[in-house]
Amino acid sequence: MRSRRILSAILLAGALLAAGCGADDDGDTAAPAPSPTEAPSADAVDPEPAEEPAPAEEPEPAEEPEPAEEPEPAEALSVALVANQRAGDLGPIDDLVRGLEMVEQDYGADITFIEATDPSTFETTLRNLANQGTDIVAVTFPPMQDAVVAVAPDFPDTRWIHIFGFEGGIDNLVSIGFDYYKGTYLAGILAGALNTTGKVGFVGGVSIPPLNADYNAFVAAAQAKNPAITGEAAFADSFEDPAKGRELGAALYDGGVDIIMTDAAATDLGVIQSAEEKGGYVIGGSVNYFDSPAVIGGVLLYWAELLHAQVGHALSDDYTPGYVGAGVAEGGVDLVVNPEFLANGPAEMVEIINATLAEIDAARSQIKDGSLEVPFDPEL
Repeated sequence: MRSRRILSAILLAGALLAAGCGADDDGDTAAPAPSPTEAPSADAVDPEPAEEPAPAEEPEPAEEPEPAEEPEPAEALSVALVANQRAGDLGPIDDLVRGLEMVEQDYGADITFIEATDPSTFETTLRNLANQGTDIVAVTFPPMQDAVVAVAPDFPDTRWIHIFGFEGGIDNLVSIGFDYYKGTYLAGILAGALNTTGKVGFVGGVSIPPLNADYNAFVAAAQAKNPAITGEAAFADSFEDPAKGRELGAALYDGGVDIIMTDAAATDLGVIQSAEEKGGYVIGGSVNYFDSPAVIGGVLLYWAELLHAQVGHALSDDYTPGYVGAGVAEGGVDLVVNPEFLANGPAEMVEIINATLAEIDAARSQIKDGSLEVPFDPEL
């Protein structure tokens, strides 16, 4: 957990300064002697003594005003991120944590990050956060769909964000979906242009409909460049197993694949290692992979910026729950060529990439204006 609390106190003090002055005059001339007077007659009557004036009544002290109560400091905004994968992947989770830190900095929020990798704890974790009064709770990826849909209606004062979700119709839930398969289609154009073996590969975390569609779009675009190209998919059954990624990557390269598209979070790291060892190439899913000479580029999702923007939306007067698309058309998904590869990669590959960029730009524009329909095909 990361949290920051800022308290301030103002101390008031006063000082009173009093000053007084006085002087005596001494004279050298003696005062004249008083003239003698006759003694008073015996018949003289002493005058009655004058009545002493009654002492003035002292004013009652004014009542001191009650000290004003200091206002209680406003509670900081509280924002939690619950991820069903561990941090340290150099990919989506690390980027989302960075987005949470942006929320802390820009909104002065108390932030909480929880790794909830056991599905049996999803619902309890979310209920605990809501019961603690957390203002905004963000959750990740399709496996948390059932838990957030079950919990959100019970806590209407909490605003919920499901990153890579599909649910609309809950008054305090925003679900963000990504047409990532349209990004992998752009990657397939690049892979098809660069392919020399007639075979491209794909390593995914788990075989689920969205990832199956990512693979199919990637191969379809490569085949649009060269119909003779075939594809092969391999799934690690984990988004957090670099060793398995290395094993699957090595098998694909040994089987004749020259370029692999990855879609497996931390498992991608093993695929990149196998590419470096086998002389293959990777189109990955994070800019953090661009320091590898084997990484041609990446189909990127702007996770940190997305989380930051959705927290701002949750706080705005224009808050609207429901499903939000954040794909290629909206600028949330894009193919980015690794600038280091362009600067230092094999000259013949760099030449092909530069010659293909205009075609990729055209396809991106057609996806945005709707003139290019990339099929969503979830079947392998």
